[in-house]
Amino acid sequence: MVARRRKNLSPRYLTFRHARCLLRSKGLLKVDDDWVAPGEVQLHSYVTPGLQGGTYNVSTKQDISANGRDKPLTSEQDFYVDKPLFALPEGEIHTVYPPQGHAEWAEALPHVIFNHPTTPWEWRSSDITQGVPDYENNRNRVPWLAVLVFTKDELELSNDDLDASKGIFRDIQGMNDPAQPVRQTATLSVPMRVSEIKNVADTVTPINQEVPDDAVTTEAIFLRERLFTALFTKLDDNGKPSPNEPFDVRQYRYLAHRRTINTQGMAVAALTATEDDQTSLSVVFSHRTGPTATTEPTLCIAHLVSIRGIETMKGNDPEAWPSSGTRFVAMSSLHSWSYSSYPTTMPNIKEQFEALAASCTMLCPSITAADMGESNKLTPVQQRVLTRLQNGYMMARYRVRTGEATACFTRGAFIPVLNNADENTWKQLSNLGSDLQVLDQQLGIMDITYSAAWQLGRTMAIADPAFVSSLGQIRRNIYDRAMYKAQLDVTAGRTRSEVLSALPSLVGSLKQLSYSKQLSSTSSRSRRGRWHRPSVEPTDLSYPGRAMGIRGLGKLPIEDYFRQAAFEVSAAYDNQDPENPSNTPYNEFNTPFSADWQIVLKWVLDRLVFSNIPIQYLVTDSSHLPEESIRFFEVDTRWMNAMIDGALSLANYIDQEDDRVRAAIYEAINRYRFTDIPQIESKPPLPIYGFLIRSALITKFPDVKLEVLKGTQPVSDLILLRHDIVNNDTMLCLLSQRPSSSSWDTIWLTQPPHQETFIAGSILKNEYIQERFRKAYTSKDYGDTDPTEAISEPEWKRDDDSKGVIYHWTDPSASFEVRRLSMEFYANAYLTSVQDAMGDLFQDDTATSALMGTQMNSFVYRLRLNIDQTQPEATVMRLDPSAIRTQPVVPPYIRPPATPVSTDDRPSFQFKVRSTDNSTSRSITMTETAQDLIFNLILKGTPASYKFEWVEITIPLGTPDPTNPCLMQFYTGPGAYMLSNVRFNPLVTITQKDGVPTDLVITLKPRSSEAEGVTASNCSELTFILSEVFINKFDKAIEVPTREWIWEKLSTQGKMRPIPPPESILLTTPKSSRKTMKEARAAFLQSASLQ
Repeated sequence: MVARRRKNLSPRYLTFRHARCLLRSKGLLKVDDDWVAPGEVQLHSYVTPGLQGGTYNVSTKQDISANGRDKPLTSEQDFYVDKPLFALPEGEIHTVYPPQGHAEWAEALPHVIFNHPTTPWEWRSSDITQGVPDYENNRNRVPWLAVLVFTKDELELSNDDLDASKGIFRDIQGMNDPAQPVRQTATLSVPMRVSEIKNVADTVTPINQEVPDDAVTTEAIFLRERLFTALFTKLDDNGKPSPNEPFDVRQYRYLAHRRTINTQGMAVAALTATEDDQTSLSVVFSHRTGPTATTEPTLCIAHLVSIRGIETMKGNDPEAWPSSGTRFVAMSSLHSWSYSSYPTTMPNIKEQFEALAASCTMLCPSITAADMGESNKLTPVQQRVLTRLQNGYMMARYRVRTGEATACFTRGAFIPVLNNADENTWKQLSNLGSDLQVLDQQLGIMDITYSAAWQLGRTMAIADPAFVSSLGQIRRNIYDRAMYKAQLDVTAGRTRSEVLSALPSLVGSLKQLSYSKQLSSTSSRSRRGRWHRPSVEPTDLSYPGRAMGIRGLGKLPIEDYFRQAAFEVSAAYDNQDPENPSNTPYNEFNTPFSADWQIVLKWVLDRLVFSNIPIQYLVTDSSHLPEESIRFFEVDTRWMNAMIDGALSLANYIDQEDDRVRAAIYEAINRYRFTDIPQIESKPPLPIYGFLIRSALITKFPDVKLEVLKGTQPVSDLILLRHDIVNNDTMLCLLSQRPSSSSWDTIWLTQPPHQETFIAGSILKNEYIQERFRKAYTSKDYGDTDPTEAISEPEWKRDDDSKGVIYHWTDPSASFEVRRLSMEFYANAYLTSVQDAMGDLFQDDTATSALMGTQMNSFVYRLRLNIDQTQPEATVMRLDPSAIRTQPVVPPYIRPPATPVSTDDRPSFQFKVRSTDNSTSRSITMTETAQDLIFNLILKGTPASYKFEWVEITIPLGTPDPTNPCLMQFYTGPGAYMLSNVRFNPLVTITQKDGVPTDLVITLKPRSSEAEGVTASNCSELTFILSEVFINKFDKAIEVPTREWIWEKLSTQGKMRPIPPPESILLTTPKSSRKTMKEARAAFLQSASLQ
């Protein structure tokens, strides 16, 4: 079972993920066989797409025999698989390292991570396939992309080269205009048409394919011929250049691999992962480092280039390279960025983590001892201001209603002190927000914190039309329901049965009237009183009348009616009684009774986790969160409630003094908060604690893994509610519980497995390079070995090539820097060391890119934050790289040839029929009037590469015969129309036999002109309405079978029934229309809309 990828994520997706994790932990949710657990990473040497880019030829042959004659038929068809070649599509790149503008050390190897696992192998770049064991055994593939690192002087063109009349672009129309000279970009590339690259003077290029469109452009970089030769010259077994051999791109097969990770605890990768937290990415890293001889930071430029066509550039005579006059080689760059390369004397990642760890404190201004002075000399006013600052306040410019400018105090939702507010209720409803301002009487300065929060909530709500519309509908529904029930209580009467049951006693009372003493009284006052009745004031059924007079009648307060109505509107759908709400509140895991309440509740809950709230309302001053710092905070629940109150104050057209409807909505929200949700085994969590991290490390590692622990053990409760990158260098984490000995007390921050950096060696100096060969296993059992220990730490000196050359500082003549690894020599040396040292624990004979990708990983650092103290304590640790475990016989990770697909895997539709009068149930009421029927088809199964040609629904027509029930006897309506997926047309026809209609046939056919139909993945839902259907009437409820109604036609299979049997239809008799007197009175009041 393949889990779906997350789409349209809620800011609170961690809550829904927690529910799925609980199901998985109980064994109620299956996962894929290759599911990767948290903290693990799975590497594959490559994964190729179904078809790589390029031209293909399909040929078919069929032998036909008839009447003793044989005739072979053949057919051929050429087709071209078009893949991105000169520019990557938007969103293809996940991250790059080092990030743009950041700094790294010389030994670092820049890399690019792609969102799609097949990107590096979308094109073939090497045609050397014969006699290559790792290719023939499907162990490695050469990518078509490579990352190359350059310094500015290696790519920058001189003014003479850019000159319009005598430069290298002099023969290209549009680039030889002196008024508009050619300029290089910030990364020293030149934008130009691909078809014009061959016309650049003194330049050769590996781009030899024909471009169908002359308008196709690319970013071209121009390498000096000698540097290009040094980067692609074939190296012998000892890592030394072989200049008389063709150019070699096979060495780049070790520099790309696929990584599958578990995204739990990550902020960015989790957004596009599957619901089981799995995602697959591809990685391409460089084999060229930054300068090793500098003592100052040096600007480096990384280019992601295409290496297609390089293998054949020397032609049939490699010794003739380079040709006369060749000064540059033009290459196509698909992405580029710049960074600074630090010498080895600069601080490293470990020191950055240590500096970050030393900055842990609460979110408030940094007040030094010099700012405080001597505490015993502070005046009361100074002490009061200092207390305000320590509580997280800041002073701001404020303009009062009359226009004068003055100062005020303000604070965001994140505070550095314990939140003592009652987080469950909010009774201070406001209509303006200004009444939430608080005057500091000692300083005479206004605190506008909660007034600003109220105005923010109202402003954000106004900006969301869908929320305002739904809120107005909710207010109307609550008001109508409450007033309807209140008015019923005032005008309550007796039902018809109650009147009939009282008639005998009424007759008896009439018989006794002649014996009444009041009638026989001789008093004139009594006789006058017999005909006198005091006037009765009419009952006021309006909203103000109810509010003032209901208690005098001994009924419920008006607030109780609104509360009850709000509970009904906010409830979940009752499966047993669809027309009425259930007693359970809607909690996002069940079905809402009101669609408008679903929108309102989601908006409120998203704001409660501070989604889309401007950061200046959360951190009011940048001094509270300086660079390279970690700041913890409490969440001010008063601030949150004030913001929500401002949003809910909209659409109030009833009572401007006492908004009882808004108070009832608050009651409904609190009811949701206090009701357990079975799916997460707790009440709905809301944030009360959190922290912010602002550091360059967040930019470098946006997916830094976050773990919340109790001691050293993971916490089973839902603690982490939000984990987001809110700015390039800032991470926000919200937690549902405060740190304590009973909840959680430790936070781990770890470099993510897919963003670990790559290094040329553990030590890289201008004189030598040292490698740290790690242990590798093909056995699941480590035996008695320590997997974290190194096999060896060999060293290669710059001036000694007796052991081979693993790193080239310069070319053989030492005339220019090369700074590249000998990947063939490196891979063979490492493989030999592992085989010799590991014995039976490592049984493999091939160095793969997965093996080298793990070997060349840099060290991983973790930051531990111990929060079980007044002042958070931090510790930085280096994780020794875990051992490499490979499979003894690695299966080819290439897509196999197509095989027949079982019927269980083929896509099929789940079929349902509903009436528009009751779209939630399969029951259709047998009425006298025509109805509209909804036909709903939901795709099930694995779409793969299937295509639907048509779907046919055949509805038998017949009289109301209980032995053979039919849905209808005839159809004279206007036809059908699509509600979703307008790729299809519903065609309605009626078949007849002997002039009698027998079947109504509805055929869904694609609008596409393609004969093979519509791809199944585009047919996730097909819904259409059949208008004006007269349903057959039976004497009692009856089931109408639909098993034989539907046929499907796939382009790769014949006509067949759907795999899940269609759901039958239940025809029900209409409910009795007889009403009691109370119901009739209620209906009259409702129709009269008494307000």
